[in-house]
Formats: sequence, C-alpha cells, structure tokens
Amino acid sequence: MEILLDDSASIDQLVLQAEQFVERRSPDALPLAERIMKYAIRNGSPKHFAQANYIFAFYNCLVANDYEKAITFCEEVLDKLDEEEIIGIVYKIYMTMGNSYQLKGDVFLAQESYMKGLKQLEAKKELSRSEKGFLASFYYNLSLLLSTTELNMDSEEYLERAIALFQETENNFKLSKSYHAYAGVFERKSEYYKAIDMLYKSLEIDVNSNDLYSIALSKANLGVLHLRIRDFDQAFTYINDALAYYDDQKMLWEAAMVKVALGEALHAVGRKTEAIIALLQSEELFTKLENKNELTKTHQLLSNYVAEKGNFEMALDYHRKYTEGLKYFFDVEKTKALTHAKKEFESEQKEKEAALLREKNEEIKHYVLKLERSNNELNQFANIASHDLREPLRMVSSYMMLLQKSLGTGLNEQQNQFVTFAIDGARRMDLLIQDMLRLAKVDANPRIEHVSFNMVIEEIKMNLEVLTKEKNAMIIHTDLPDVMADRTMMLQLFQNIIGNGIKYNESQQPTIKIKHRIYRNEVEVTVADNGIGIPVHLREKAFQIFQRLPTTKQYSGTGIGLAICKKIVESLEGKIYIEDNPSGGSMFRMVFPKKILQQA
Repeated sequence: MEILLDDSASIDQLVLQAEQFVERRSPDALPLAERIMKYAIRNGSPKHFAQANYIFAFYNCLVANDYEKAITFCEEVLDKLDEEEIIGIVYKIYMTMGNSYQLKGDVFLAQESYMKGLKQLEAKKELSRSEKGFLASFYYNLSLLLSTTELNMDSEEYLERAIALFQETENNFKLSKSYHAYAGVFERKSEYYKAIDMLYKSLEIDVNSNDLYSIALSKANLGVLHLRIRDFDQAFTYINDALAYYDDQKMLWEAAMVKVALGEALHAVGRKTEAIIALLQSEELFTKLENKNELTKTHQLLSNYVAEKGNFEMALDYHRKYTEGLKYFFDVEKTKALTHAKKEFESEQKEKEAALLREKNEEIKHYVLKLERSNNELNQFANIASHDLREPLRMVSSYMMLLQKSLGTGLNEQQNQFVTFAIDGARRMDLLIQDMLRLAKVDANPRIEHVSFNMVIEEIKMNLEVLTKEKNAMIIHTDLPDVMADRTMMLQLFQNIIGNGIKYNESQQPTIKIKHRIYRNEVEVTVADNGIGIPVHLREKAFQIFQRLPTTKQYSGTGIGLAICKKIVESLEGKIYIEDNPSGGSMFRMVFPKKILQQA
C-alpha cells in the first residue's frame, strides 16, 4: 500500500521503510528517496530535503556502491543546512559518510565521521528506540573499523556496547551482524571453532528471519572460517553459495570480498592458477570501488601466489603496490591523529559521566529514603493482605457452600448456577491475592544459596504431575548447572513458564525443552514449548501485570504469572525475552550474568 505524502509523519514512515530496504541492499529504496525529495521541494522543508539526501546517500553507499556520490549527498546537507535545522537527521548523515569512507578503505576519514555522529548521540540525556539503534551502529562500525586496521584499539569494548544495545532494542538484523564481528575477534585470536560457533548463532537468526542477504553474509564468513580449519569441502560450499547470491544481486563489494576468500581456498587445495584468477577479479572490483584497504590485502596475496608460479616481475610489481598501501595506512601522523581522537572522545565521556553522576547524586539520596519507606509499607501490606483480605473471601465461599448444601434440591438450576458463580468468584479472588503477594515479595530478602538446577526441575515435574498426565506432556532438559540464587524464586520462575507451556498447548503431546549455554560473561537458559505461541506484537504486553493475552480458547489464570517471572529474572540482574520456537510454539530466553555460577 502506497503511503500518502500529506504530513511529516508520513515522510518519517517513508524514510524508515527506505532505510529497511537499503539495509537489505534492495534497489526499492531509490524510488522512495525520489518521492521524499519531490515532497521536500514542493514544501520547501529543510528537514525533508535532508531526509531525501540521506536516503540517496545511504542508497549509493550500500546498494549502488558509489561512495563518492554518497559522500557528495552528505556534504550537500552539511554545507547548506545548519545542524540545528536537522538535529534528528545529522547523526544519520555522519553515519552514512563514515560507511562510505570505510568501504572506500579510508579509515581516518571514516573514524572522524563516526566520532562526530557518536558525540551527538552521546550528548543526549534520553534516547528514543531508533536513536539507541543508531548509537549501537556507531559502536559496531567503530569496532569493525578499528579491528580491520592494524591498530586494533579496544575494538572489543565498542562491540560489547553495540551488542547490549541491539539486544535491548531487539534488533535481530543488527544483532546478527554483531555476532559476525565477534567471530572476527575470535578469528584474530586464532580461536576458530569459537568463531564458527558464533557464526552459526548468527546464521540461525538469519534463517529464522528469512533474510537472504544476511544468510549469504553468514555463509561467506563461515566459508572463510572453515578454510582456516582446513575443512575445504565446507569452505567451498559456503563460499560458492554466498558468491552466487552476491553475483546475482550485483553486490560488488561483497562479491569482491568473497572472491578473495575463494582465491585463498583454491590456493590451499593446490588450484593455484584458479586462485590467481579469483584474486585478479577481486582486484578489479576493489579498484572500481576505490577500496584501498582491501586492495592492499589483495595485492599481498597476488604477490605471493604469482611468485610461486615463477612470474617474479609481476610478483615484484604487486609487492610494490602492497608496500605503498601499507605506507598509506601506517602514516605516523594519521595514526597519531586517530589515537588522539579516540582518547579525546573517551576523556569527554568520562567527564560527562562524572557530571551526570554529580547531578544525580542528590536525587539518589532523596529517593533512597522514599524507597525505604515504600518497602516498609509494602511489607506491612503483605502481612495484612495475607490474612485480612483473604479471610472475608473464605467466609463468603464457606457460607455459600453451606447455603447450597442446606437448600439442596430446593434451588432451581439458575439459582444453583448463581451460587456456583459466587463460589468460583471468591476462589479466583483468593488466587489473585496470593499471586499479588508473590509479586510483592520478589526481591524481599532473597535467600541466596547453592541451588541444583536439575533438582529444581525434578521438583517442578512432581508439582505438575497431574497437569502433565492430563495433557500427556513431556518435560525434557539437558544437564543443567548449579547456581547461586533463591531456591524458591527459581522454582516459582520455571514452574510458571513450564506450566504455561503445557497449559496453553493444543498439541497431542505438549513438549517442553530446557537448555542452557554459557558464554563469556553470561549464562543463557531457554525454555521452548510447542504450544499456541505468542504473537510478536503481544510479547512485551505479556509481562505486564493483569495482562491476559487473547486466545481462541478461554484459559484460567490471573495474568500475573509472567509479571512475577520478569521481576524474578530482573532481581537476578538478568533479562527475559519471548521468541518464536523454530519448531513451533514459544521460546522463553533468559540471560543472567555469569556471576550466578560463582561458588555454585
């Protein structure tokens, strides 16, 4: 459906759609940019002029691979307009300029552009979801920029910041690319199997999203890593799959990068003439793209491979080109400028953080007292509610049952139904109060102890035995780690999720699968079911108190269970997400800090 260009909000929506097309290297972005520009000219709007130029630049950078043209579009905005007129767009302009310089191989101008955009976003006290995504992209691109040069200045720190923000904003497309970058970190440490594991994680996201561009990118990198471990069959399979996609889509930079990997693979299996041909093709593409960085690497390989064939004159010529490239990238003054800019940025960051800390310090002291009073009142409420609120309900329920029993057959069908409704209402109200108390008591003096995760799951199986038999359900789990946590909270957390997975399930055999993985700084636990699933647009709502999701069948419950789960996970400094189970149903993914395993 075509968006009507009748207001600024419509243009913003069109810009967002065009951005998504460009990120997936789709030419469909170009006509959208042309429509935005027509609107800008008609209305004389600086903001919309900047938006149109930004999409033109973004398109030329990532789809048309015309980096000079992309830079020209960006410079036109910066030259003609004041930053104050385009405050919400200028950081996107700097991002696109940085991308263009980076793909040209000019790391110094790319770094300068990224730093300008990054400083603008970091200066804001509050960021929108979109701005957080761009902030993450700046960190991600700086990580790639620094790690692909020989400077390698703390690129991992930038990458970790990017991943945290992509997870927060649930941007799977960019998260997948961040896993690629982390694979690069492992590759530079020669930890190839860890790198391959990270890339398979990325490929899983890409396949689930049916993102053909990202699938090709994951396969290209997997080809390179399998080449490193000398698994040539897998290397050729992945590389050729990726190259076929890039050639078909006329993606020059990506095709050139894969041809370099293909050349290395062919050389490794003794097909040296074919290897040189592949590298000559990549040289032609990088020359066309004016990518000095990748040309330098290609010239080094060509110099070595041609020398092996005995053509020493040609090998010497390529070695000369290689050394000229190194001289450019290791220019002392530029390296100093890059280091200085990074240190200046970090110094500004520390000063800004210190200022914010001082500003918030008084507020924190004020709210600590209020929080202590609030906690005391909450504990008093819990004690009162445990008796005073439930006692009248017990009386209502008891007297209604006595009334029903004493009147016996004297009640007609409708009267009997009314009494049943009253008893059921009292029962549900009592259950609601109990759930509210459980929610209120999370975080209240947790008893941290050594907890056997396996024993917790076994106890949950016993607790849910009746439901499991009724539904013919299975609960499957791998060997799980011991943790340091409040045992009652862990029982409550996983019994809620497992119970829901069985309860909200129409399969002939409901199946719950529990797995865990330990990463560098995190422990991830997943609980997957084959139930009715939770639509994407309702997943955030599912964790809100009293929110019961609409289904085709009416299920019992108070709508507090998942709110309790979220609060328990957050009390352990973790995060909880709902995702699609690849085999159908839902998957609850919980990520805890690794310290949960300490001394367990």
